[in-house]
Amino acid sequence: MNPIYINIIFKMLVAFCILLVYINLSGKGSLAPISAIDQVGNVVLGAIIGGPLYNPSISITLLMSASIFWAGLLLLVRYATFKRNIAKDFVDGTSIRLMKNGIVQSQNFRKAKLSIRDFIMLLHQRGYPSLEVLSDVWFEYNGQMTVVKKGDPAMAVVVIENGVINYPSLEAVGHDEEWLEKELNRLGQKLDEVFLAEVHEQKLWVYPDVKNAS
Repeated sequence: MNPIYINIIFKMLVAFCILLVYINLSGKGSLAPISAIDQVGNVVLGAIIGGPLYNPSISITLLMSASIFWAGLLLLVRYATFKRNIAKDFVDGTSIRLMKNGIVQSQNFRKAKLSIRDFIMLLHQRGYPSLEVLSDVWFEYNGQMTVVKKGDPAMAVVVIENGVINYPSLEAVGHDEEWLEKELNRLGQKLDEVFLAEVHEQKLWVYPDVKNAS
């Protein structure tokens, strides 16, 4: 067999093994990326693996080194953003409120780097004919928009993630840390044992961190 074909086959096998390990370590979320860093990271990983396959001047060792380094970096970022809210805010950003109670939050458009034309176009594409029918709009960190129409039930807001208080979200629902602590005490919950807590219609809903679940 031609040595070039053998080289390509070996590279394909190595690439397949690396991708298999990466997908298993990163979880199924890597197959349907939510954040921008996941999407860009997967594209770059595909380029790192796919580019050298048909280039005989790039060795299998170099292919392995580059792809393992990049995959490891993506796994490290994914782990950090899961464990630390501050890391997730830095890497992915946060949701930006563009409308509040029917009022356009013009100062937040600069923060979102979103033009008025793009904003209107995205709303029209989702079937909303006018801003007049909308109550709340958030520009999410993955580039999508969350929309609540006037008369629809308010959306729940997450105020605790992995035992850490999300102060901007808590402030957005009109409460402070003192209120949150009182509610946790009333429910018999400790902050460091809470996996997720959200406020919906001014009521706190708590979901404990079940570490030994089967």
